[in-house]
Amino acid sequence: MTDADLVKLLSERFYENFADEAARAVLGADAVDRLYAVTVDPHPELPKSVRHKVLFRGAYVLERIYFTVPERFMPHAGEFCRRDFPACADASVRRHFGKIMADLLGRYEPEPETLDRIAEAAAEWAVDPAAKVAVRIWAVEVLCRCRGRVGWVDESWDDIVEAMAADPTPGIECRMRKSWRKV
Repeated sequence: MTDADLVKLLSERFYENFADEAARAVLGADAVDRLYAVTVDPHPELPKSVRHKVLFRGAYVLERIYFTVPERFMPHAGEFCRRDFPACADASVRRHFGKIMADLLGRYEPEPETLDRIAEAAAEWAVDPAAKVAVRIWAVEVLCRCRGRVGWVDESWDDIVEAMAADPTPGIECRMRKSWRKV
């Protein structure tokens, strides 16, 4: 599977079970490395709308692969933590990257300075008023997993939860009741 094949797969018409079927195709072609590269560093020559589809759907498929066969994602754990999670600028991709990172921090131990960058990015996403609810929730879940490992997260945890409590959505209220206030 080439970059062009992946761009075509990710930019064509969306359909039911897209992520599952695309993940099977990528895994079957042993193209997880190519998918990762295309998702985190898409071709700049693509039109903006196509580039967004490639980023978002690529992240969606990577998430599906990560939670189905995490060992196929793990060769990228280091670069994901060091570079690609903190550098993620696409609001739609952040949801998938946040979900992956929240789980990954239980399986992988990044260097302390890398973990600090992860926490900084997650804190920015969590308090961004323009961020979608799912992005904010996963960002706080990432921060929750940074507690006890990144000093400033522990020190500012109550402020983070308080910021989430300001005009919360039902999804944020539910997370606060179930886990964030208990931590």
